[in-house]
Order: sequence, then C-alpha cells, then structure tokens
Amino acid sequence: MSIRQLAMVIAFVLAFLYLFVLQLQAVWPFTIDDMYISLRYARHWASGIGLLWNMGEPPVEGYSNFSFVLLARMALSLGLNPVIVLKSAGALGLLFTCVASYLISRFWFSARIALIPCFWLLLYRGEILWTISGLETAVYQALICWVVLLIFKGLGYRAYPEPKGGVRRLPLIMAAVLCAVAGMTRPEAPALMILFILLIAMNRPQPEKRDFWPNFIIFCASLFICFAPYFLWRWHYYGRFFPNSVYCKGLSNHVYFGLDKHYLNLVWPFILLAIPAIWRSKDRRHYFLWLPSVVYTVLLIGADTVVAFANRLFLPAFALLLPLSLLGLRGLIACYLRKKQDEVDALILYFAAFLLAFFFIPAMTLAEYREFSRYPQAGEQLRHDVAVWLEANTPVTSHVVLADSGLVPYYSQRKFIDSYCLNNAEMTQDPSPLMYERFCKKILQTKPEIIILTLLIEQGEMIYTPADACLAPLLKSGKDYQPLVSLSTKNKDSEYRYEIFGQKKPRLINR
Repeated sequence: MSIRQLAMVIAFVLAFLYLFVLQLQAVWPFTIDDMYISLRYARHWASGIGLLWNMGEPPVEGYSNFSFVLLARMALSLGLNPVIVLKSAGALGLLFTCVASYLISRFWFSARIALIPCFWLLLYRGEILWTISGLETAVYQALICWVVLLIFKGLGYRAYPEPKGGVRRLPLIMAAVLCAVAGMTRPEAPALMILFILLIAMNRPQPEKRDFWPNFIIFCASLFICFAPYFLWRWHYYGRFFPNSVYCKGLSNHVYFGLDKHYLNLVWPFILLAIPAIWRSKDRRHYFLWLPSVVYTVLLIGADTVVAFANRLFLPAFALLLPLSLLGLRGLIACYLRKKQDEVDALILYFAAFLLAFFFIPAMTLAEYREFSRYPQAGEQLRHDVAVWLEANTPVTSHVVLADSGLVPYYSQRKFIDSYCLNNAEMTQDPSPLMYERFCKKILQTKPEIIILTLLIEQGEMIYTPADACLAPLLKSGKDYQPLVSLSTKNKDSEYRYEIFGQKKPRLINR
C-alpha cells in the first residue's frame, strides 16, 4: 500500500468516525414525542390488554410502524428500556443504509469512490436527526435500500468491473422478505412493492427469459406469502385500509405540496446530476434509483407539513438517488475533460463531490447538534411534569383531551382523547377542513374531566394546535371548565406551554 493510499484510508476512517459515531453521540438525547405513541401501544400489548390506545375501547391504529411496536413490546417483555432499544435500532438502520448505499454504488464505481454517497448521506442533518429520534425512519430506509441491492443481485448485476451474470433466485427471495418487512414498518411501502414488481418485469434479462419468469413468479409469491397475512390481520383488526395517521395527516390536509417543496429544495442539484446518468444508461437499473423519489412526491402531495420536518418521509428515496447522482457527476467531468468515465482521476471526483456537499447538503456541527437536542429535552421534562400532575390530581378513570399524545399518555393510565386525531378514529371518519372544528364542538358536549391545551408562544404570537385554537376561547369564556394549572418551558425566543382545564364543581346551595 502506497503512502497516498494509506492516507486515503486514514482520511476515510476518520471521516466515518466523525460523521457516524460523533454526530450520533452529539444528538443522542434528541427524542421525538411521537415515539411514545408506539410505546403506549407496545406497553398495553405486553401487559395483555392488546393493541389498544385506551383500555376497553375499540382498537385504533394510531401508530404507523408495526415492526417498531413489536420491537418495543419485545424490549418491555425482556425488561429492557424500550427508548434505548428503538434509538439503537435507528443507529443500526443508518449503518446498514450506508452499507447498502456503498454496495449499490459498487455496481458502477471502484471500492473507494463508492464511499462518496455514504458520506453525502451522513452529512445531511435530517438523516442524523431522524436516525436517533426513536422512530423507524432509518430502519425503513435500510430495508428499502437493501431490497434494491438484492434485486440488482438477483437480476444478475455484479460489482464493477465484473461482467453481468444470470438471474439468481436467493437474492430475489431475500428482497421479497425484506420488502414485506418494510410493509410492516411504513404504510407507504406497498406503493414501492408495486413499483419494484413492475421494474423487475421491465429489467428482465433478454437472453435468459426462460430462467427469469419462474424466478419472477417466486419473488411475487414470496412477497405475497410474507406480507398478505399481516395486511389481512390488521385490516380485520382495525377495519380500515390504512393506519389512522394516514387519514389524519395524509388525506385530510388541504395545503398541497408543502413537503414536496422541502424535498425539492434539497435534491434539485442531485436530480440535475442524475439526468446525464439516466440519459447515458445502457440498462434500466436507474429506474430503481430515481422513481422512488417520484412516487414519494406524488404520495405526499397533500400531506400535512407537521408530519415530518427535515424530509423524514423522503429519506429512503434520497439515499437511492445519491449513487445515480454520483454517476452523473462523473459523466459530466469525463465529458468536460474529454475522457472516458473510467479514466476520470479519483481526486478530481472527490473534490467535485466535496464541493457539491459543501454547497448543497445542509449539515450541522457537533455543537449545533448538542444545542438542537437541548430544546426537545426541555420539552420532554415538561411532558413528564404534566404526567406527574395528572397522576397526583386526577382519578385513573379520567378522560383527558390532549394534542401532544406521546409521552404523557405513555406514562399515564388515563383515557386520552387525541385532539390531533392520530389516535382518534372518530375524527377521521369524515375528514375535511372542518374536522377539528367539529371535534371541538362535540368534545365540549361530551364533557371530559380534563382538557389540556397545547400552546407555543413565539415573539408574542400565541400558536395553538388546530383543535385547541377552537377550544381555547370556548373554555376561557364558558361556564363548564376552569383553569387548574399552567406548565411551561421557556427558551430564548419562545415558550411552550400546557394549559390544563378541569370541570367546574357544582356549588352547594344552603337551604
């Protein structure tokens, strides 16, 4: 090994340690409140109550990550901390995503150049934040990337510069199994299942048609056998085609293209770079790498922007796009230098990749990650204080209306009515722009014991969640409820507050 090669190896190792180990360590305290929704279901399941939001009520699929609910249930049954287990699963998911991204890139690049898409991925702040959040994002991303990798291997493609081989059955079966697991992890996975089936049929090797079709049928059959029992069970158990969160945040919103704009702001340079790679491609593998971005853009046209910041739902598509973008970047450099693509010097490609990352991939320093995690920690402590107050001041049979239905319901045995509709099937029976107003009026008629308003104050502006914006003036001016306590946490420029209201006690009349 030459001195130059040794220096490159050391540089790659140090960069990986920084981007993977130190970044995850810096932001480890960050946990998203929605993770506790899955944990509440898992806790009820582990205790024998069943997959229920509230004990004794009809089931509602308020989570959208069954495999993570199952993982949390297993952790609880084994006496492990489910939060640490889910966050660790996310870290492993990111690691396996990087491995898959590298191996996909190896179909076109040498061993060291194939690392570039991995570093691009690790630089993006959204990737790091959602990996450690406690949600399924990184694990689902890894599953999708490995499905594409195994499909490539199953179709006979080999790492550069080996020649193409014949169709291989085992990788296709493994791809089908992982695709089914992805379907148990995210509700949009069936759309990718259909896409992959169509693309496999399009990519059939012409000289080996006789070997291809039996293996194609085995892939489809394996996918059906693994996924159909789960799908039919959840359809029978919950009685709905999609999880409640899809109806709540994906189909009932009327502000279009919010999430799509955020994604396009991130990927437009990578899409432009991918175009020459698509144009010059000698096969159809490129469809697997850019069409998922199109599918997600279509699926999320009307999705609520509160669903995910930092492109959470687009991350699997982003990871697949990066190897294609690198291929296009090398092609442009080769065209400019009037060389063949294989003759482009690695240092030139490294430098171009660095410039692309520096100018177009939003990153954060370790200090910024630590600072970012401080505010969620304060919010988590605030929610814990609300749960403690409920335990000390309300009967266990109380009905509590709350928008931030995550950590508070996880730590409390009360019956929670989710005013943000994720765990409220009744709200999504007839989704419309008036969904929250209808809920507001109806909930005051049912008179739950406790109503908690969620409030963010920024620069003097009071921002309530949708249902709470309707409830706040009615509670403060009505005769049925009275303010009990207000709990809040203050940052530099904002204040996050819970205003707790309870039913007024009737006055005793002396006679």
